[in-house]
Formats: sequence, structure tokens, C-alpha cells
Amino acid sequence: MSTLLVGCGYWGANWAKALSGIGQLGAICDARPQIQADLKAKYPQAALYTELADALQHPGIEAVIVATPVITHCEVARLCLLAGKHVLVEKPLTLDPEESEFLVKLAEGGGLILAVGHLLLYHPALIHLKTMMDAGALGDILSVQSTRVNLGKVRNEENVWWSLAPHDLSIVSMLLGEPLHLQSATGMTLLNRPGLEDTVQVSLGTPSGRSASIQVSWLAPVKKHETVVIGSLGMALFEDTLPAGQKLQVLDYSLDRAGDTVNDVQRGATQVINYAQPPADLLTMQARAFIAATRGQRASLPNDGRNGLQVVQLLAEAQARITQASALLNQPALASQPGNPAPGVFGVK
Repeated sequence: MSTLLVGCGYWGANWAKALSGIGQLGAICDARPQIQADLKAKYPQAALYTELADALQHPGIEAVIVATPVITHCEVARLCLLAGKHVLVEKPLTLDPEESEFLVKLAEGGGLILAVGHLLLYHPALIHLKTMMDAGALGDILSVQSTRVNLGKVRNEENVWWSLAPHDLSIVSMLLGEPLHLQSATGMTLLNRPGLEDTVQVSLGTPSGRSASIQVSWLAPVKKHETVVIGSLGMALFEDTLPAGQKLQVLDYSLDRAGDTVNDVQRGATQVINYAQPPADLLTMQARAFIAATRGQRASLPNDGRNGLQVVQLLAEAQARITQASALLNQPALASQPGNPAPGVFGVK
């Protein structure tokens, strides 16, 4: 029994390497005939196909990894599920909540595993942080703040929100352990590409009153992949760009109060938190967990279809809010007037 990889582009190539490394790459389906010779040289053990219908007939295939452009996710996953295969779809699950819900129900109705490539849910530092939070090490959790910014890589198929925020939405959801609801969403198209926001800021809340925020951008001078958890007794910082073993830190702090008034915040010591280093790269760990689940060796996955559905619902709701605000700003009555130049690529010019 083995796995079929559908799509072997930029990220699919990483999946091919990971699956091959654990002896689970049975077949590759990629519609581009010009890369078949290269794939054959790299993965001689894998059968090669250019048509999905043919690939799904390959003997011994029990599971499928879908690493195609996101606009194709729903149809490719649908065909794989209808063929009786367990499916892991790269993030985001789809571009539409109704399509995501359809896939979830299709998988559940067929007794099949549906998972989404929310890779960071397997990061040992984040798993350790969640354990600390649940044990009360940070006190009452007040807020989670996530920042994922860099200079590029700019995409033309989707905006920065759909490209980067699935990571952060899945992380925030896992850490808080509650349903999330949208409070506000703003987006900017500094690169003057209508409908392709390059900077987005979103605020979220939970039923218990805790808050969360997510900032994503392709236009930042310094790369940050940062999650901050603010508790009543301490703060935790997960920064994925730091070297292994330094990614998780806890800062003690206290409030200088006079009755109900907070006069100051006193900084305490910062401690680097040790956590178990992963036995393999995260993609390999995710692949192993998915395959184990398809064989009944694992009861549940943190990145299951329901998790993917919640992320797509929040992505779509925030996008609708951003699009609505953009439409209001672009109404004729609000357009630039003489003496007020229209914004250029990086602002007013």
C-alpha cells in the first residue's frame, strides 16, 4: 500500500521527497509532460501519470496528497474521495466554505480520512507551548497574537491573506482551543494590484472573551514568523525564524497596580524553553501521522477536515469584510480629487 502525489510543483516537490524518504511514494500525477523525465530520474520507484483518472487506478494506492493550485483543490479532492482514497489537501482546503464543507461531508460519509496541510500543528515547540498553557504555566490566557511577514514571495493566484494566514489561523485555533469569531479585518494593496491584498490585519475573539490578532504581509523589511501568547502570569514567544532550541521563550512580568488602575508593567526574566526536538522534518512528521491515521493506527489528526473547514470559513469571512471596505473606499464620492493625488505603488507619488 502506498501514496499518490498529485502535483509536483514548488511545494509538491517537497512532498515527493518526504514520501520517498519513508518509502510511501507509489505514484506521481502531474499534467506537465516536460517534467516526466526528471521525475523518473529522481523517483524511479514511482509510477508516473499525467491524467488523474489513470493515476487513481494504480494498484496499491490507498491515500492521496493533493499539492495542486488551490483553485483545483475541490475538484481533485472530490475525485479522489469518490475513488475511495484517503486525502490530504495542501492548505487552504478550498477557496470556498461550501466546497470545504462538501468535501468534509463526502469524506465522513465514505468513512475516509480528509486532512489539510496545516504543517505547523506538528511543530514540537507549539505542541509544548500548548501543554504549558493547558497546565496554567502562563496563568489565565488573555490573548494570542500572530505575525507572519517578509519581503515577498508575492503571489498572483491569491492574496497574502489566503496564502499565509491559514498557518496562523490553525495555530491560534489550536492554542486557544475554542471557536474563533471575526471582529475586524483590514487589508491594503500597496502594490496596486486590485483584489490582491499584500498586507492584512485581522482581530478575532472567542466565546470565553479571549482575543487574537493576525498580521500577514509580503512587504516587511524583516522576516517574522512569530506567535505571542499573553497570560496573566507570563508571556510566551514562539519565533520560528530562530535556530532550533531557541524558538520558544517565556517572559515573566507583573503589573504595578493601585486598586483597579495599572500604573506600570514590570518586566521579569526571560527563559528559553527546552522542548523535544523533532525526529524528522515537519513535512515527514505530517506524512507519517496522515498515513498512520489512514491505517487506523492513530485516532485523530489536529489538521483534519473539520479544522480545515473552520480555517476556510474564517478566511472567507475576513476576505468579505476586506472586499466590502475596499469597495466603499473606491466609490466615486471618495475618489481622489484635484490636489489629492491617487496612491502610487508604494503610496502617494
